[in-house]
Amino acid sequence: MNKIKSFTRDKFVTYYGTDNPVLINDEYNKKKNVFRGVWVSTVENIDINPFESVEDGKAQIDAIVDTCAKFNLNAIIFQVRPTNDALYESDINPWSSVLSKDRLEDVNPGFDVLKYMIEKASKHNIEVHAWMNPYRVTNRDLSKMNITKDDYLNKLSDKNFAKKNPDLVIETSEHHLILDPASKVVQDYLVATVLELANKYDLKAFHIDDYFYPYDEINDPNEEEKRQEIAPYLPIDDFRRFNVNEMIRKIHEALKTANKKVEFGISPFAIYRTNSKWFEGGKGGWYRGSDNFSGALQCYERLYSDVYLWMKEGWIDYVVPQDYFLLDYYKEKEDGSQIDIVKYADVVKWWNEMAKETKTKLYIGMPLYRVSDEGAWANDEEIINQLKVNDIYDYVSGFVMFTYHDFTRSDSKVKVSTQNKLLALWNK
Repeated sequence: MNKIKSFTRDKFVTYYGTDNPVLINDEYNKKKNVFRGVWVSTVENIDINPFESVEDGKAQIDAIVDTCAKFNLNAIIFQVRPTNDALYESDINPWSSVLSKDRLEDVNPGFDVLKYMIEKASKHNIEVHAWMNPYRVTNRDLSKMNITKDDYLNKLSDKNFAKKNPDLVIETSEHHLILDPASKVVQDYLVATVLELANKYDLKAFHIDDYFYPYDEINDPNEEEKRQEIAPYLPIDDFRRFNVNEMIRKIHEALKTANKKVEFGISPFAIYRTNSKWFEGGKGGWYRGSDNFSGALQCYERLYSDVYLWMKEGWIDYVVPQDYFLLDYYKEKEDGSQIDIVKYADVVKWWNEMAKETKTKLYIGMPLYRVSDEGAWANDEEIINQLKVNDIYDYVSGFVMFTYHDFTRSDSKVKVSTQNKLLALWNK
């Protein structure tokens, strides 16, 4: 096995807080039945453009699937509900504004986008997972749009749950809108949305990403009243986790009633909880947490998502931690000294242990989007070496790359070189 040379400093890549080098095989071992996925992001039209016509829309889907087939990918995680809307024919949710050249909700694109994606992908033996963000109503800052919450909701389709239930919509500190996670009405609506998808489409899985409670704080003046009514015995942080747990549990239970088996997957922020030993006096984190800088964001604390619990309870079938870190991620202090932050291999190692313990399928979320011609990501071996790190852990069953258009972008020499290396790697 080989050591990995750091791209930005004169040393080998080590595991966090140790001198132990990260060792990888010289050759990438292409495991049988490995999960090779990509996220196709539709929010803010990241990976698709508004459809000019039915022909244009179908051509865009064709291009996505054909590119995935070219790279020998076998799974598409398709964002079908980016902001409380739908890229499929729904009795519950309006057609998404990302499909409309006028950015209007509930404009029928002339064909069922998800159905067409599934039919096209199946011809290449590519499975499709329906990805939704459960709570997000808008991804935009209302203050920058110079619009109020009520004005924004009034612009939505009459079919939109948020417009019909403005009292169940909360504004965040950064002036985004989300559905109220504490509401049983919201939870039941989300379950109905999931069941509609599961029963209507030939999906391999249903998928939720890292956005539970938002990264910015919520501004809910009634939250304490809700806590007192629902779970007065819980501190506020545990109350928020309880709300998300209920949503996940209900979706799990609902999927068991679907007319066919549909898996349930979660893609959390990569750090669940940091190990207590990295906090001063051990006050913070979790004694079984991952090895990384104590100041790193923890999804358990910040997003109120208790992913380990969902794995342990068997509520989810697979997990895709978003390991969007460098193999050697560090920062320089003002005095010129260096401090390690989070390292890719430590994240993979920790999730491998948790997945093995809970018997949860594990795929690693990987940051193809970060590759560029400048800085620490200007290394066309970074993603290749990360794949080799995945390979040394026995419970890692594959990967998902973020995001689709980074397989087609040609504006970066390093990204194009990386694409070519991946083509060669996956088509041996």
